[in-house]
Amino acid sequence: MSETASASPAQDALEAGERLLCRRAAELGLTVESKPTYAGQTFAGGTDTTSARLESRDLPHHVHGLQIGRYAVLLTLLPESPNEEGMSDVMRRVRNQCVVARSYLSPPAALDLHVILLGPRSSEGVDRWRALALIAERDERVARKLVWLRPLDASADEQSFADFVKRSFLARPWITDAIFSMAPLDNVSRAAAYGDVPRDTAGEWIRLVSEPDIDPDLLVEELVASWQRRSAR
Repeated sequence: MSETASASPAQDALEAGERLLCRRAAELGLTVESKPTYAGQTFAGGTDTTSARLESRDLPHHVHGLQIGRYAVLLTLLPESPNEEGMSDVMRRVRNQCVVARSYLSPPAALDLHVILLGPRSSEGVDRWRALALIAERDERVARKLVWLRPLDASADEQSFADFVKRSFLARPWITDAIFSMAPLDNVSRAAAYGDVPRDTAGEWIRLVSEPDIDPDLLVEELVASWQRRSAR
């Protein structure tokens, strides 16, 4: 549902999370576009009638819709208290919002729909919150869900968020300033003689990573495809 006009602690938290998210996307060169329709009440192509919209009671109280590169994203909040009843209600509302958002997406784009749920202040490191966050992330119905549990001290938000995105679609583990030699690649070839990696697969990996200017995303896809061909043999 659309953002309220007046500021509130919940809205402030959501906007702070959005700023961190947009900053990370900008660092990666990804375009970011606000998508209020993803966070609305009305389905795509529908009119403002009862059959074409969901009630506020069935949607998150605070939610932002974004398009980050090819990813449609809903940004919303976890409940203030770590209890299963509150979490269950939030997840029900989130799934409903995902259905609205998906109505604006093509079938391939809908597969990339993500929900990022922000935990309340000081939820980071709390066992009860970690357990509930795991439950939320395991629910992959309608969309992929990720939970950022925020630290006690707001000054730690940037580092905490940086750690969070390492397991999100914004992670880029292949981007590094480290200098590598060919020795590890030689080791891959030698190890193939003793493990489950066929020599031709290891050779293909070495060839792929040695290609100059190869797109990182394409490299990952090619490495996975190479391994799948190995499995099919």
